[in-house]
Amino acid sequence: MRRLRVVAAGAAVAIALSGCGSSTKTGASGGSGTSARKIAFTLTKAGCDPAHLELPAGATTFDVKNDGADAVSEMELQQGGRIVGEVENLTPGLSGSFTVTLEPGTYQTACPNGTSAAKGDLVVTGVAGSGTTVASASAALAATAVTNYRAYVESEVAQLVITTTSFVDAVKAGDVASAKALFPKARIHYESVEPIAETFSSLDENIDARANDVPASTFRGFHRIEQQLWVAGNTAGMAHDADELLSDVKRLQAFLPTVKLEPAQIANGAVELLNEVASSKITGEEDRYSHTDLWDFEGNLEGAKAAFTAVRPLLGKSPTLATTIDRQFTSTRDALDQYQTPGGGFVLYTALTRTQTRGLAAQVEALADSLAQVPPLVVAG
Repeated sequence: MRRLRVVAAGAAVAIALSGCGSSTKTGASGGSGTSARKIAFTLTKAGCDPAHLELPAGATTFDVKNDGADAVSEMELQQGGRIVGEVENLTPGLSGSFTVTLEPGTYQTACPNGTSAAKGDLVVTGVAGSGTTVASASAALAATAVTNYRAYVESEVAQLVITTTSFVDAVKAGDVASAKALFPKARIHYESVEPIAETFSSLDENIDARANDVPASTFRGFHRIEQQLWVAGNTAGMAHDADELLSDVKRLQAFLPTVKLEPAQIANGAVELLNEVASSKITGEEDRYSHTDLWDFEGNLEGAKAAFTAVRPLLGKSPTLATTIDRQFTSTRDALDQYQTPGGGFVLYTALTRTQTRGLAAQVEALADSLAQVPPLVVAG
C-alpha cells in the first residue's frame, strides 16, 4: 500500500515563481546528459497548490512541501488512471520530491482530503520526445536500464504467482500451519515490486490493504487472510478471499507489459521502497498479526537494490554517490541479516528491541537519503 514517508532529494531544491510553483530553471545535469526542470508544489488545507499548471514536455522534478496541512499528506501525479509519480506521508513541515519525464498530454494531480483543491490538472505541451537531449550512448544505457529492471519485475511477479498459489492452496485446505509458513514467503515477492503494483492503485488495495486502509466491507487480500490466520487461528470463510487474492496477483502479472518505465521512475521506486521500511514497516504495523515484517524488509531492500543496479550505469558523472550507495546497501543488508534464522527466514519482529529497530531505521534512512539524489540524475528526457 502507498503509505510512505518520502525524504527530500538532496539535489532537488524547491524553486517558486510568483506563487504559481513553476520554474523554467533546470537542475544539475544528470548522468545521461539531461537536466530536470524543478517545480515547487505545496500541500495546503485546500489541497494541491497549484491546482492548475501548464508545462512544456521534458524531465521534471516535483518538489513538494506540506504547508501546515494536517489532513493532506500526499500528492499524486496520474495519467489515464495510473500513478506516474507521488510523494506520501508528508506531515506539516516535511518535504519530498519525485522526478518524471513528462510527455505531451493531460495529467491529473491529486491531494486527497483537500477541502477545495483535492484534484487538479497539469497540461503538458509540445510534441512527443520534445526536450530530449540524451546522446545515443546514454539513450542506450537508459534503454538497457529499463530492460533489465523490467526483467527483474517480471521474474519477481512470476515467483509471486507461484508462492501465492501455494499459500492459497493451504488456506483453502484449512492447513493453518502451512498457510502461516507460506504467508511471508509469498509477500516478499510482492514487496520487492510494490512501486510497480502501486501504479494500479485499486489492484494494490485489493492485494495489500491493511484493515484501516479501506472500508471493512472491502478489506481483502494478504492482510485479511493474515488476520484470520493469526487472530482467529483458522481459515474459516477465507476460500473466497484466497481465490480473489490469487486472481488479483495474476491480473497484476497480466498488466505488467502495459507499464511504461523510465530510469527516473525506477529510481523513484527504489526510494519509495526504503521509505516504506523507515516510516511504516519499522513500526511493526504492516504485518501486525503475524509479525513477519522482516521478510517484508528484505523484499523492500532487494527490490530497491535491483532498481538501483538497473540505473547505476547512468550515474557515470556521479561515481562517488554510486559508491556510497553500494556501500550503504551492503551495510544495511548486514544489519538485516543479524536477524536471520538458521532454517531460513527471520525472527518475528516482536523479538527485536527498540534499540534494534531504531538501528535498522537509521541504516535504511541513510540509504534512502542517498538514493533520493538519484532520480534527477537519471532522467531520460
